[in-house]
Amino acid sequence: MPSLELALEVAEPLLIIYHRPRLGLLSCGRRVFLYNDATLHREHPVSVSFIVYQYGKVASTALVETLNSMRHVRAHQCHFFGVEAFQATIARLCNPHTNDYFFKHSLGQLTENVRAYREYHRADRADGERFVVVTVAREPFDWFQSAVLQEIEGHLSNFRLALPADLQQSLSDKELVTTGLALVIERIHQTLDTVDGEVHQLTVKHRRGLIEQMPFNGAEDFEAFLFILSRYLQPLIWFKTQFSPEFGVVPAKMEVVGEGLRCAANEKGPIYLIQYEKMAQAFQQLLQREGLPEKKLKRVNEGARKPLSDEVASAFQTPEALRLKARTRSDISSLFD
Repeated sequence: MPSLELALEVAEPLLIIYHRPRLGLLSCGRRVFLYNDATLHREHPVSVSFIVYQYGKVASTALVETLNSMRHVRAHQCHFFGVEAFQATIARLCNPHTNDYFFKHSLGQLTENVRAYREYHRADRADGERFVVVTVAREPFDWFQSAVLQEIEGHLSNFRLALPADLQQSLSDKELVTTGLALVIERIHQTLDTVDGEVHQLTVKHRRGLIEQMPFNGAEDFEAFLFILSRYLQPLIWFKTQFSPEFGVVPAKMEVVGEGLRCAANEKGPIYLIQYEKMAQAFQQLLQREGLPEKKLKRVNEGARKPLSDEVASAFQTPEALRLKARTRSDISSLFD
């Protein structure tokens, strides 16, 4: 017989019998209600809120879903955080060259990100509630490959823009991935050559000037390249331009507190950095430090199961791709040495 758990007691003659993992029974006089796990979870006051702030494609969804499955815990996932980041997102949403795929994704993320920002900075926190910030760093070029695969549906139309007119409609999706990514990698090499490989010199102004230094098939092709270039640069400059200014923490100066886990703090509470490649072990150490029970990470949104994954993987193993990987260095790269 499945075990039953007494989950809640109140002053009136009310009893919730909670049956894991399916439905429980709430009986109060003649009223009967069915409670599932998510409903009952909300009955428990939140004692710790997590802000999982990262640049995407670092198992953040697994982190948030795992944390939100725990009692007394709430987690928000954020890809951008702060007024300037929100303004930049709105500008991108209003750009007519942003294709529908990326428009929908950015628009969907904006509300949740603003809500998390408001929660973190609010003055009227519930008594005893505390906030913990978690971010994740991943080997930059591996991250870029994962980002391309995750968003490949949106990139296909952009790849076509870069091709000669006679090829734009004749290639299959598989052929388009191979040809398009080869051109993207070549263009990124050319871009790095303009700053002698110093990625932090690739300011917005410098990137905008690339249209005068490299060949493009018009404005749409140029805007599409700038977008995928921003993806390439994201793990290389994100901590310096987004994370550190918002939280006042530099990853290299954070204390090593476990295998793949660093920690610092500001006036609002602890800030953790997890190394993606050591995620499972680091996450358990984080839970232990925060006085939370052990919880196995969920597996969600795995790129290897996505369409065109073989073609993307092959494109990132060509000699030019591996040469680009060797050139892909920044301050954050030292965390993986």
